[in-house]
Amino acid sequence: MAAISPYLNPDWPDAVWDVSGAFVNDRELVAFYDFCKHLLQFEPFNIVHGSPLCVWNSGRVLKHLMCDAEEIRAAGLEYEKRNIAMYLTFTNLELTEAHMKDGLGNAMLTFASNHNPTKRNAVIMASDALYNHVRKEYPKLRTVSSILKITNGGGKGKLDMYKRLADRYDEVMVHPDDVLNYDLLEKIEDKERHILLVNEYCIRHCPLRAFHYKSLSDLALDYLSYDSTDFEKRQNTNGCKDMGTLLTHEKHSVLALTTAEIKRLRDMGFRHFKMQGRGHANGSSILFDLLRLVLRNDAADENAMHAISQRFWESILPYQPS
Repeated sequence: MAAISPYLNPDWPDAVWDVSGAFVNDRELVAFYDFCKHLLQFEPFNIVHGSPLCVWNSGRVLKHLMCDAEEIRAAGLEYEKRNIAMYLTFTNLELTEAHMKDGLGNAMLTFASNHNPTKRNAVIMASDALYNHVRKEYPKLRTVSSILKITNGGGKGKLDMYKRLADRYDEVMVHPDDVLNYDLLEKIEDKERHILLVNEYCIRHCPLRAFHYKSLSDLALDYLSYDSTDFEKRQNTNGCKDMGTLLTHEKHSVLALTTAEIKRLRDMGFRHFKMQGRGHANGSSILFDLLRLVLRNDAADENAMHAISQRFWESILPYQPS
C-alpha cells in the first residue's frame, strides 16, 4: 500500500475531489495538479468539471468562457494525460430534441468518449432529452444528475426523489440545502454515488434558486437578447449581495461548509466532494479552496503549509524576481 503524503489533509485522505474550472482555468488546475503530484507526492484531485459557452450549458453562461475548439481539445488532452476524469456540465433545463444536434456539444461528447482512460468521464445534466441522447449515442460516458434536476424538479428534501434519480443515473448531485440535512443523508443508500458540494457560496434556503437556474438556462438559449431584468430585481432583495446575510444570518448565511461539517459527512460514508467555481474571471478562488481543503492545515506552531502554498503561487508566475 502506497504511503500517504504528509502534506495531504488527514481529515479526509480518501476524498474524491471534483473541481470546477475545466475549459476556463485549465492552466491553473494543471499547474496545481503537477505541483502536488511531483513535489508533494499525491494527486490533489481526481475529476474536473466545466463547460465552454454553448446552448447545452447553464450556470456558466459568461463571456470569459468563450474558447475555441483547439483550446478545448488542448485542455482535454492535458487532463487525459494525467488520468483526470472530465465531467461535462451540460445542465440546461430547457433542452429539447431539436437541441440535440448542437455541433459543439456533440463534439465534446465525442472527445470525452474517445479520450477516457479512467472510464469515468461523465455528463452532468438536468434535461431528459439530453439524458436520452447521451445514453443512446455515447454509452461510454457516465451520467450525473445535476443540482438543477433536483431543484427544479421539486426534489429538495425528498428521499424518494433521490432514490429515483439513483436508479437512473450513475451519480446524483445532492441539493446544497440537503448537504446539511443529516437525517435525510443518513437514509441515502450508495453514499459514494452521491456528490456533495462543499463550497457553495449562495445563501441557505434561497427562494430564488429554481428561478435563477431557469433564467440561466434561458440565457444560454438566447444569449444576445435575453432580458435578465426580472431576476436582477428579485436578487436585489434576496440577501445575496448583503454581507451581513451571507456571513451571519442564522437561516440564510452561505452554504460553504466548515471543516467539522465536511468531517461529519465523510464519517457518514460520503467520499465524492465537489468544489464549485463558476462565475469567476480567473482561477484564484478555485486554487484558494484547493489549498484550503486538500492540503494539510498547520498546527499552531507550524508554518510549513504556508511555505508550501507560497511556493505553489510562485511556481505559476511567469516572472520571479531574483
